[in-house]
Amino acid sequence: MTIRLRNALFLLLMAATPGIPNRDDDVPDWKSILTKSQDVRWPAPRAEVTWLSSLEEGLALARQEQRPLFVTLRCLPCKQCAVFDKDVLEGGPALDPLLRQFVTVRLTDAALIDWRLLPVEGFQDLDLSWWGYFLSPEARLYGIFGGRDDVSDATRISIPALQSTLRRVLAHHYHPERASWDIDGPAAPLTGRPRTVRHQPGWRDWARSAPEQEACVHCHQVAEVLREPAIRAGTFDKSRDLDIWPLPENVGLSIDRDHGLQVTQVETGSAAERAGLRVGDELAAASGRRLFGQADLRGVLHRGPRGAGEVSVQWLRNGKLHSGDLALESGWRATVLDWRMSISQGNIGVSPGFFPLPARGRRAPRGLEPGRLAIEPYHPRGPAAEAGLRGSDVVIAVNGESPDLTGRAFLVWFRRRFDVGDTIRLTVRDREGNDRTVEYVGLRY
Repeated sequence: MTIRLRNALFLLLMAATPGIPNRDDDVPDWKSILTKSQDVRWPAPRAEVTWLSSLEEGLALARQEQRPLFVTLRCLPCKQCAVFDKDVLEGGPALDPLLRQFVTVRLTDAALIDWRLLPVEGFQDLDLSWWGYFLSPEARLYGIFGGRDDVSDATRISIPALQSTLRRVLAHHYHPERASWDIDGPAAPLTGRPRTVRHQPGWRDWARSAPEQEACVHCHQVAEVLREPAIRAGTFDKSRDLDIWPLPENVGLSIDRDHGLQVTQVETGSAAERAGLRVGDELAAASGRRLFGQADLRGVLHRGPRGAGEVSVQWLRNGKLHSGDLALESGWRATVLDWRMSISQGNIGVSPGFFPLPARGRRAPRGLEPGRLAIEPYHPRGPAAEAGLRGSDVVIAVNGESPDLTGRAFLVWFRRRFDVGDTIRLTVRDREGNDRTVEYVGLRY
């Protein structure tokens, strides 16, 4: 591929990606932006923290007061991130002095998110039940906050981490030269009707085949809606398209959780080490976007190369700006997916027809070896139940494979292997210790 063609394709991608500045003849002057000292003064804070329930109302108030917006999204039925959400709402001395500098908005239904104003696709990890956006009064995206991994949300976010991000956003928003930098996301269109998840191409097909819906749409279901067209067209790749939201560790970096941008470890031989990063460096920008916290870096990685490729990164070391490229090899994006609801119980592949509980009390009595599959099929239903699967059985193999998995880890494994119409053969052991095969054809739900 010629350099000219590669550059043309790059510019088309930049133009088509929400929230990413489109520059065809210049790049940000990161040295001036990131190292030039400036006395940034904040205005008098608002009298109190008031959580509005309307983003449009929040934008109007932000334009009136010329304050930045902090918009949180909370999927109320999900327990995940509930403690953090409560801590943010309660505020207190740790957060209130900073939150009073913002116009604050809290949304609690993914079905009501206006996609004209919040760039959900590409910027929000939809398997989380809490997320934060920082916007200018013109609805230009500054940055994002949120995150978790296969351990929990507490390994990636904290109140001190939010404090650090809030301070950086305020320093950026009130910098007198910010407008001339032009490094924020494009201004959102503030005319016309709201665009919600129900306007997405996959909504009708997803809603028609999904289980009975609750009053609200969960965030992980939004992820399913976005995948629906590719799944229907048969173009969804379970390897490539499920490598989502890579961690800093995927490129060889460990980041201090509370600081949000300080490097605490660089893996030997990693892309980060080859780029020149060292322990103690402070990440500052990547792929044309200023970073305000770890979530912004993960967003850049998420929107980055699907396979081998490069991600540009800038960092500060003792006040001096350094730049480099993360040279990424094929397979660099892979992470643990077991905790992701949009995969374990979503529209990827097919359901096994039961929830896989660990057969803790049944292994020894039925002569089952440790280290192999042994699950209790909780609430068999659909074709699995019709084929004779009972709750008293223990599933010990699936199509001859016997991985030592239970719960959502098994569901992810199962959905990645089987599709609609595939023949599924469960080897089960009954109360008497006898083995038999339960065979059925996979259905979506």
